[in-house]
Amino acid sequence: METGLFARVAAELASINGMDFLTIGTLAMVEGILSVDNALVLAILVRELPPAQRRKALMYGIVGAFVFRAIALIFASHLMEMAVFKLLGGGYLLYLSMKHMFFFSREDAYSGSAKANAGFWRTVIAVELTDIAFSIDSITAAVGMSDKLVIVWLGGVLGIFFLRYAANLFIALLEKLPKMEDLAYQIVFFVGIKLTLETFHIEIAKGTFWMVMGIIAILGASLVYRDWHERKIHTDLESRLIEKLEDGSVAVDDLLEQRAIPTGVVRWFCEKGLLNLPCGCAKDEGEKKEGG
Repeated sequence: METGLFARVAAELASINGMDFLTIGTLAMVEGILSVDNALVLAILVRELPPAQRRKALMYGIVGAFVFRAIALIFASHLMEMAVFKLLGGGYLLYLSMKHMFFFSREDAYSGSAKANAGFWRTVIAVELTDIAFSIDSITAAVGMSDKLVIVWLGGVLGIFFLRYAANLFIALLEKLPKMEDLAYQIVFFVGIKLTLETFHIEIAKGTFWMVMGIIAILGASLVYRDWHERKIHTDLESRLIEKLEDGSVAVDDLLEQRAIPTGVVRWFCEKGLLNLPCGCAKDEGEKKEGG
């Protein structure tokens, strides 16, 4: 069986032509689109880790995506027997999203090396389980587009590189727009439902799937925009107050009449040594340097 597989791959490699490269490019694009869900889930899973561990966990995720897609390709004809992985992956996504939406409790991944280590390996396991579930979904679609195993495999490899950068993009967006995390978990919840239903051979039509995803994205984007707009107003107010403090056009008594003092203003007092409180400014700088 292995000899036949290697012979087939060798023969296909020897017969690759210009049209095959076009097919590889098309498959890479399709794989990239199919990998958006996978990238979003990877970003959600690794986001709470410290920067160094985040990169490491993400790399494990990419390697896992490659390995499991390769395995799925080899055993493409037996994918139906691997439905249990879809059930596990879908079930975990449902648990993850419901935990965030209804039982949210942010754990500090930075406190205690043992706790951070446990969180890291738990995240890696979750990432790999998710990779297995999405590998089955992705490779099934890819196999349906080409009968050449090596072409599908090469297209899948290019798709994995897209997944790698898409995951980083989602992480950056989640850090810049915290409210987007709620939108992301709603999408993860729906993807979990899709994977779970597919385990029982209940297919959601592609049109219906993307319509629901679009509705979630539009409603969520409006909330994200509102949050971004409010944060921008708050940041502008904070900047104006700091400028007035620096040029002496506003007094501390005037600040005390405000309903709330922006955190940036308090941090400014700390940095100037005008407020005798323990501040995390130095710690923040150290974490930024470590992450950079």
